[in-house]
Amino acid sequence: MKFTNALESMKNEARSGTAGVFLSLLLLCSCATGNPSRPRLPADVPLNPAAGRGGLLTVTLRLESGEELPFLVDTGTSGTLIDKSWEPKLGKPLGTATFQSWGVKSTNHVYAAPKLYLGGAPLMMTGPAIVAYDCRKDSPDASRPLMGILGMNVLEHYCIQLDFAAGKLRFLDDNRADKRKWGKAFPIVALNSRDPRPAVAENLLGLQGPHSLIDSGCSYDGWLMPQYFQQWTNQTVPPAKGEACSPNGSFDGEQYPLVSVERQDVESDGIGLRFLARHLVTLDFPNHTLYLQRQSIGPLPDPRLKTTRMKALEPLIGNVLQENTNAARKELARIEHGRATELEKTVGRELVASLEHKPKPTPAEVPPAVTQTSLGDCRPELAEVGWLQPAANRIPPNGEVVSPLLDSGKIHATGLFAHAPSRYVYDLNGKWKTLRGAAGLHTAFQHYAYGVVFVIKTDGKEVFRSSVIRGSEHPRYDVDVTGVKTLELVVDKAQDRNGGNWGLWLDPTLFRESPKP
Repeated sequence: MKFTNALESMKNEARSGTAGVFLSLLLLCSCATGNPSRPRLPADVPLNPAAGRGGLLTVTLRLESGEELPFLVDTGTSGTLIDKSWEPKLGKPLGTATFQSWGVKSTNHVYAAPKLYLGGAPLMMTGPAIVAYDCRKDSPDASRPLMGILGMNVLEHYCIQLDFAAGKLRFLDDNRADKRKWGKAFPIVALNSRDPRPAVAENLLGLQGPHSLIDSGCSYDGWLMPQYFQQWTNQTVPPAKGEACSPNGSFDGEQYPLVSVERQDVESDGIGLRFLARHLVTLDFPNHTLYLQRQSIGPLPDPRLKTTRMKALEPLIGNVLQENTNAARKELARIEHGRATELEKTVGRELVASLEHKPKPTPAEVPPAVTQTSLGDCRPELAEVGWLQPAANRIPPNGEVVSPLLDSGKIHATGLFAHAPSRYVYDLNGKWKTLRGAAGLHTAFQHYAYGVVFVIKTDGKEVFRSSVIRGSEHPRYDVDVTGVKTLELVVDKAQDRNGGNWGLWLDPTLFRESPKP
């Protein structure tokens, strides 16, 4: 069907995610008509560092005139879009297309598509049209704004492989490639009878039947329809739109830790780039098959969130992420008898203990013969945090920072996760003399936090207050708790905004006697 005034009546749904707008533009021209000839394949393209690691997948396309433009690669968009700033160069409009985003309708001009090249190879496109859309306003990187969205009316002609381990985007000859190396095959089907976009017949809850859109334009792991999201989170009250959670997911019978999923009011579930990035991904669109070869236990770390590694513990950390207590114990035994440092061994012990959930004493219940104890090894009377859940001697499971290590520029064996506003209350019953330790922000958020203040109170009286901490500062405290019955550790936000305020109490330790300096 050619572009005519009938385009005025087209209704196209759009979904907005955390990293921008992902349009499901159902263009009349995007229905596959078959390839008249085998396309010339572009050469391998380096993946941008953030792709699949909290960011989007982008490539640089070239126009026939020589201009180079960054485009989002989006399997969740049926048509190809170009930024409105190019409208004066696109000639006379062929018509208009109407679609809506978050319930707000907009009308956009449709133009004859310019020739697009990737790595010197011309890209095939089903249908003659491209839509002008304001791509720049939703760009995740303001320094290099998106100038277009490469949708399924181009991608459907190719067999595309995303190799996140090698950092490569490959265009493969599906007739000659050795598909045995691609992993498990999943049929690609139409999302539904009205929507031809690519989907698989599984979702991240581990259910078969509900089709999930394969959406490389979604920067997080994916989304669930309200009924499945509510089932996953065991909520008795229906979840709010856009609400997110990071439990362990399931796909094709395999468990996936720390899957970050949103609840969306749409007619299908979805699988995003962050989940796909745990695999070698091959999208064989001509043969309607998705291949997945798993390469990572958890989500790939976001390179923008710098963290400190402890390489000797990485196998154990993998067991912790999967909540595999037996495997973690075996790995700890290997570490104990190996060449690991004493700090690595201590951190390993604390991580395994966090899986075992053994009862902890309050500080008042610690036997008198014990001369010092970490608050991380004690049970609080009250614990509350402003994001995620309270946790001792580790970071709680979440989809933002995969590592459970207490990381504030260096790794600490014991401490408390205390995202602002937070409060931990302990019963001392007058049995301790000194509290000593440090505090700080998680390394990943030291450049993003809006700022926190660390406060210590004894029997309701404030005895320590830090300056406003926004970066890598580590305020230390040495507090006299002689005769103190109740100890409170508080982290306040420094201003109204609370983003990135991942506060940590680092090695907070009680002593029976004043320790040596």
